[in-house]
Amino acid sequence: MARIKYSPIITSIAGSVGNATFQRNKFGNTLRTKPLPRNPASEAQYNVRQKMVTLQAAWKALTDAQRLQWNRFLDFSGQATKHDKSIKLSGQALFMKYQMFRLISNCPLLTTIEYSAMPEVERFNSIILNGAALEVHFDGARDVDVWFYFIRLTAPRPANKIFSKQGLIRMLTAHSDIGVQNCATTYLRAFGALPAIGDFLHYAIQYYSYTAPVYSGVSTGVAEVQ
Repeated sequence: MARIKYSPIITSIAGSVGNATFQRNKFGNTLRTKPLPRNPASEAQYNVRQKMVTLQAAWKALTDAQRLQWNRFLDFSGQATKHDKSIKLSGQALFMKYQMFRLISNCPLLTTIEYSAMPEVERFNSIILNGAALEVHFDGARDVDVWFYFIRLTAPRPANKIFSKQGLIRMLTAHSDIGVQNCATTYLRAFGALPAIGDFLHYAIQYYSYTAPVYSGVSTGVAEVQ
């Protein structure tokens, strides 16, 4: 903070210049530096924004024929906006939504669209704590050439608490049919500690076709860590 003494030429100053603000208080006229705003963006938000930039560039790089494919696919799938099922998505909106989840799931961008419905998938089964690994398990083996998934988990919650979407954080797992689907690294980064066996986690999971820009609804529930 600096104090200001006026001259016969300059009798008063008010307002801001750059990151400095002139103000009058009980100490007289002062000059204060504005505090730098905190950046509210988390690492996950930053990564999503970077991927959004990548996808915007990828859409612009498509040929007219390729963009037409994405627009025409909606005549086949009929996918609509989230809040109004009578309004179909645009080809660009579908491209951005579907391809974003491919990038988040460490899958390459879909370049050739297959006209097919959502395939049968192996449903989410359980969360298992195996030493230092936090494993996502399904009813059977995943076919990574046919479908992939996106799961979000919470910190441990009381056993009698009904499902709530508050506090859900996306978990990163390897898109591979070799080995377990381990999300311990992402969980530790999000919550600071792994859950214990017997803890209850709330989850939300969505499934995606690997060969066509279609996806399931979101399934939610409460899972006891095994």
